[in-house]
Amino acid sequence: MTFTSRGFALGTRVLGKVARFLPDGRHDPLSTESGEIGRHVNRLDGPAKVSGGIRYTADHVPDRLAYAVAVPSTIAKGRIVAVDSARALSAPGVVLVMTHENAPPMKRTGAYATLKAPVGAAAMSLPILNTDRVYWNGQPVAVVVAETQEQAEHAARLVNVRYEPEPAVLAMSDEAAYTPAHSVLEESKTVVGDVRAGLAGAAVTVRAVYTTPPEYHNALELHATMATWDGDDLTVHDSSQYPYGVKEMLAKKFGLPLARVHVLAPYIGGGFGGKTPAWPHVALTVAAAKLAGRPVKLVLSRAHTYWMTGGRAPTRSRIALGADERGRLTAIVHDALATCTTDEFAEAAIAASRHLYACPSIAAHQRVIRVDQIQNAFFRGPGVTPGSFALESAMDELAWELGIDPLELRLRNEPDRDPISGRPFTSRHLREAYLLGADAFGWQDRAPLPRATRDGHRLVGQGMAAAINPDAVLIAAVRLRLSADGTITIHSSTNELGAGTSTAQTQAAAQRLGVPMDRIRFLQGDSDVAKTRIPGASAATTTLASAIWNARDRLVRELLTIGEGGPLAGLRPDEVETRDEGLFTRDGRGQTYRRLLERAGRDHVEVTGKSAVPYQTVKRTTGTYGAHFAEVQVDEDTGEVRVTRWTGAFDGGRIVSPKQAISQMRGGIIQGIGMALMEETLLDERSGRIVNAGLADQHIPTHADVPPIDVRFVDRPDPQTPLGAKGIGELGIVGVAAAIANAIYHATGRRVRALPITPDTLLTPGAIDGRSRH
Repeated sequence: MTFTSRGFALGTRVLGKVARFLPDGRHDPLSTESGEIGRHVNRLDGPAKVSGGIRYTADHVPDRLAYAVAVPSTIAKGRIVAVDSARALSAPGVVLVMTHENAPPMKRTGAYATLKAPVGAAAMSLPILNTDRVYWNGQPVAVVVAETQEQAEHAARLVNVRYEPEPAVLAMSDEAAYTPAHSVLEESKTVVGDVRAGLAGAAVTVRAVYTTPPEYHNALELHATMATWDGDDLTVHDSSQYPYGVKEMLAKKFGLPLARVHVLAPYIGGGFGGKTPAWPHVALTVAAAKLAGRPVKLVLSRAHTYWMTGGRAPTRSRIALGADERGRLTAIVHDALATCTTDEFAEAAIAASRHLYACPSIAAHQRVIRVDQIQNAFFRGPGVTPGSFALESAMDELAWELGIDPLELRLRNEPDRDPISGRPFTSRHLREAYLLGADAFGWQDRAPLPRATRDGHRLVGQGMAAAINPDAVLIAAVRLRLSADGTITIHSSTNELGAGTSTAQTQAAAQRLGVPMDRIRFLQGDSDVAKTRIPGASAATTTLASAIWNARDRLVRELLTIGEGGPLAGLRPDEVETRDEGLFTRDGRGQTYRRLLERAGRDHVEVTGKSAVPYQTVKRTTGTYGAHFAEVQVDEDTGEVRVTRWTGAFDGGRIVSPKQAISQMRGGIIQGIGMALMEETLLDERSGRIVNAGLADQHIPTHADVPPIDVRFVDRPDPQTPLGAKGIGELGIVGVAAAIANAIYHATGRRVRALPITPDTLLTPGAIDGRSRH
């Protein structure tokens, strides 16, 4: 996925060869119709999940299953001199020890993040376990396979590896930083107007540096892969957000025809982007199963998840803002630095600065430095989330310097066109979200000065921040089967990450096809259904809805063909409607699906449907927007920060399944609270080792840290998108950290520009007594 310099418009350079386009001006009729869409519905998979009826990857236990554990390297860079596996091989239950000396050959595949392989899911192109090279501390240098998990873990500790270390680059610095060829979601460098003149002529300027640390995904379900060979046929169960991409990657890596590889991942217990690419353990599990001649399962431990999969890269943002005396922005400068590895994956922390505010002069530059660590990864709101902390904190600083309410400053700089491209928006109701959230939160009652409100020995403050995220329709296809009993089954290669996708799609499909929800089965996570991209980039709802819309149209054409001689004979597709469990004209002529198939002597009709990029989104900028309003209390004695109240208001187009959408936004906000106040991955820059690898050494939000969260939606359809909806999955976390930091300033008069904001940062001399404003 890429996005062009025209804003968040879908990048046809990557998708144009395969994407279809909806005719110009064709709007989805469901975008404004009442029905199942917009109704508060319980999750359809809820009862099965809470009762243990859902089987995740690690739950599969076939006959003769063996268990694998990877052995991590202990150096950051160098080569393997020797691997002594004798003690491990003699340990109880050990089946084999796979090293670079005996591993099956695995072809190098392009890394997904580089877009060199548009569909394949490989996290990196490095030849792990087909080389003696070590690229990062924690890299798998051997795989032990045993009869039980415990035996494999014990034997893995007995493998002795000798290395020849080499100097490694482990710290993020300006030295050797460069401009990448492309950045996730954005171009790497953009200049509009004259920022020097804009800053020089500004009545007020703000210049500051903001930093965010490395962060890691900790999905409830651990990364897991199970591989079974049957001759040259390979079946893989994987905790992947991207089953088809894993299928394509494994086919290339092991030299197999696509038809011989089957990947299944119907349910995963959280992904947040970390399970988008296939990390090395996936292919290594397949290789180990080939070597063992039996099914093999590998489940990464929490520590191995930190060492063998990637997280969010650290960022440093230099921001300069200029504004006239009325608060109109005259210049935005955002120079961002992050880390990447051999397979260039640059998070665009500059994204919000390019698209959020009206400004005649914008200079945004994303730079990276290559480090000897594991590839960084997609992480809920890649780039936009850490970058928004910088921009939205700087906007708050500018508001105080100008003496303008932070909300009013944003309203004065709300654009009517994309600031970079000048293109119109497909829709943008951020102004409405600002006002909706402010009213619900009671923003107008906020004290006008910092340190003005107390609750005993706690200082109370309120802060706000804007949110923005790109919106897209990606590549997907579905298979729709209408059975003789009138039930409909929809098969998809995408899967259920835990956000309620299957429920939302069932709601939309029921309304699209004119049947009750209980007549539809939505099956997902099967790579063999169709070529389909990830259910990521907050695009699952609209992408699948587009494919189902296309399948519905094909179904209508097929039913009219087999319905010759009946009441629908001679009718065109645009003369019938799918309603009342069948096809009918507006004057009531028609038949139920069951009757149509019965007359035709058919037991089923099956069609496929492909997603289509709305034509207007190529000529316009499309995105999702929101506003966060936070209240905090800061203990003067301990520096402890408590978030006590939250309101979030969002423009995500039409809300298809409100109950699931509210839950998603709350989840993102909670994740943002952890980002702001607690979470930090600590890297030993001497060895390259992550030292707090595991939940036991991470401080994350608990129920006691989470306030009541009020979520509001503008809920206005976007006329250019399927269902009138837009993707909101990642929007909830964007801007959260800045809203908290801004609230802390309002409470204490202390400006903190580095995350996480821990008590020690607020207990430095002058931190809470008001002597240090910045």
